[in-house]
Amino acid sequence: MDWIATLSWLLPLAVSAYLIYAISRLMQRGEKLLAAIAGQQAKAPTQEGNSASGGTYQLQAYERLSLLMERMSIPNLMLRNSPGDLSGPQYTASLLHTIRTEFEHNVTQQVYVSDQLWEILILARDNVSQLITRAAEGADTGKQVANRLLHMSQNQPQDAVAVAQAAIRREAAGQLNA
Repeated sequence: MDWIATLSWLLPLAVSAYLIYAISRLMQRGEKLLAAIAGQQAKAPTQEGNSASGGTYQLQAYERLSLLMERMSIPNLMLRNSPGDLSGPQYTASLLHTIRTEFEHNVTQQVYVSDQLWEILILARDNVSQLITRAAEGADTGKQVANRLLHMSQNQPQDAVAVAQAAIRREAAGQLNA
């Protein structure tokens, strides 16, 4: 019986010791990584040397944001999110969730583009979200939402996604010509 009592306090002690060891090892690795990063930043080339890679990052950001807008366009959004047997509110939530997820996935790209372009992209996102919400008003099924949404998007005087895509192309062309 004594070995069971000893084991009952020794086992939690051993687990705690291991956890402390593992955490300290992770902290040491993190400190080494931070030191390596700091060392690389100290060795970083001058601003002139960074302009080529910075331009590359900007062009990649324009590409990703262009793809984001393409994926947020109503026809493409509906292709990826079939209404199936979903209710109107379920289908609406699915569409809005897809937009939010896509946008969150690309939010870091704002670092590489102008504030004006980023605002245009936000307006396009909001416009598409509002269009979905309006199409869902009074709809009982996902298919009703889809039909209304397709009809409303085709009858819009100005497609916000197309405007955003044109703004992306203009800014990217300006970067290429600079």
